[in-house]
Amino acid sequence: ISSTKTEIDFKGNELLIHRVLSSLYRGGYDEVKIMFEKPSEFEIIQSTLNQELIGFEIIEEGKKHIVVKQVTNIERSEFQSMLKRTFTFLLNTADECLDALKSNNTDTLKNLVFRDITINKLTDYCRRAVNKKESYFKHVGPGYAIIELLEKISDGYRDLCKYASKNKIIASRLVIETLSEINSLLRDTYKLFYNFSLDDMENFLAKKEKIDNSIKNLSNNIRKSNVEILLYLSNITNTIFYLNGPLIVNGL
Repeated sequence: ISSTKTEIDFKGNELLIHRVLSSLYRGGYDEVKIMFEKPSEFEIIQSTLNQELIGFEIIEEGKKHIVVKQVTNIERSEFQSMLKRTFTFLLNTADECLDALKSNNTDTLKNLVFRDITINKLTDYCRRAVNKKESYFKHVGPGYAIIELLEKISDGYRDLCKYASKNKIIASRLVIETLSEINSLLRDTYKLFYNFSLDDMENFLAKKEKIDNSIKNLSNNIRKSNVEILLYLSNITNTIFYLNGPLIVNGL
């Protein structure tokens, strides 16, 4: 695999720093020269490196620039471990979110918001591995989509936890039951990824339709304070559902 280098100038573009650096990392670049102007820009660069770019270190530092480089290679066996860890973290987040809403535990909900940082880090690593051709997917496109969607599902749980904790939501019984069904749908994706069968995929599609009906029923039987939660539940459900196509291609 050839080493790829690039340069990027972030002077005056503070809002783009995190997104662009993450994209370059996922895209497979091995070395990046980064120009900046303000201390605040450097702080965001440093934070992004520390929190998300596994295997990258600063190898050169000047007053208005740094050079970052991959110092740890991605191993094929590590990719499989990281991807499984992503699934595990996400499933644990879903279960803990449900338990926290059941017990009205605002502190746990707040803590779960930060779990998304770990999942972002893992999925960025996995997407980089795919682009570096160090994955075990039979089809790269669907494989990349699976990782991308896992990250988006994590965002959905993060946003639900953030909203519920900030507004001190007391979830109704119907909300709890629906979220439990959604978490079950998520667990099905893990099974379909590691042990695919057409029968299980058919059950997955039927379960998704049942959840859609539950959310529709909720809209007619929900207390006013819980109405906005329906948007978060629907978003998580739909994002999980979007995995069906990539999972079929990967599994067959």
